[in-house]
Amino acid sequence: MMKRLNILLISMVAFTVGANAAPSFHTQCLETIYKVTKIDLPSFIGVNADNDSTWNYCGRTLRIRTNAFGDVSHIGYKLFNSAWARDYDAQPLLDYIERYALELDLKIEGRDPFEEESKNPITFIEGNAKMLSKVTPEDQVTIKEKERRSFIVEWNLGNKKLSIMIPSDYQLFTGANAIELENIFKRDISRIIISIPSDTIPIMWKNCDIYRKDSFLIASNGKYLSDMIRSDIYLRESSGNIKIMIDKKKPLQAVNNILLTGFFNKEIPLDLTIDKYGYVKDHVTTTIQQFITYCQSEGCVLYIGIKSRTDDVVTATLFALNKRMAYNHMLSLSFPLSIINKGEGIVKGTLFAYTPLQNITEKFFINNISIN
Repeated sequence: MMKRLNILLISMVAFTVGANAAPSFHTQCLETIYKVTKIDLPSFIGVNADNDSTWNYCGRTLRIRTNAFGDVSHIGYKLFNSAWARDYDAQPLLDYIERYALELDLKIEGRDPFEEESKNPITFIEGNAKMLSKVTPEDQVTIKEKERRSFIVEWNLGNKKLSIMIPSDYQLFTGANAIELENIFKRDISRIIISIPSDTIPIMWKNCDIYRKDSFLIASNGKYLSDMIRSDIYLRESSGNIKIMIDKKKPLQAVNNILLTGFFNKEIPLDLTIDKYGYVKDHVTTTIQQFITYCQSEGCVLYIGIKSRTDDVVTATLFALNKRMAYNHMLSLSFPLSIINKGEGIVKGTLFAYTPLQNITEKFFINNISIN
């Protein structure tokens, strides 16, 4: 009897601790908002949850979202129609606006509201920040984008207009600086659970141009920065089916396809060095497939430039470009050909993550650059 009582007490304590435990958060900013608002969140809301009806603050409905790991990835006032917002490509922009509107009502210890406002990079073309308290999901919103530069977000609120210009800045949108974004990358990349892609044409190349060259087909998503840095995959047609080509006799095309799509007969280990802000270097063991999946989950398009090839190794630079959020990841790597020939070997690479592009001149994108 005493033993059963002890088990019951232990179970009750465990339940109480679990019920009162805080959830995990994608960024420090979101954890701070959670603590200041004192909203009662469970320790686990779910994976890829999008809740816009359960929680409130200051009498206004909150939108709370989680990511693929179950971390809280957004807390903000519900300002946009949920069905429309779910399909909008630049979701971090919408999240920022909703979070910013909430933060206007928060008193966060250590923050001077006047100093914060003076440093705020957004510009109110018409109206002011107080008018965000009048915005509802029923109000029609118009968004204009200047690629890699800025967004202009506008509402007609009765007889008044609210128009905001927001720079294309992923650090601003997420509330995380360069150091934190790099730490998030290291934390999350190894958490990704992947399945090996099939040899069919990936969705990112489904609607692009396909043309024939020699004995194979090429599906092209174009170039980035240089004619030598491309998003082209090599395909073979057999019995009316078009498949990704992995051919030992064509190592450059095989490496190209693996690094752009992740398709291979096994996971390929990646010994990754993250060259971080402040001349700090961090190491993480992951796989090529996890890296590609991470980049694609952010909405990045992959481009590759082959730098050199010997009998043993191919060196290349892989770019993951997110135009809407104005940043890219750049992975410089060496790929042992023993991976293709024998199924053995480790790719080694150095990553420069979340390089912002919003302040780079257009000339940089027009002129060809060297990847060596």
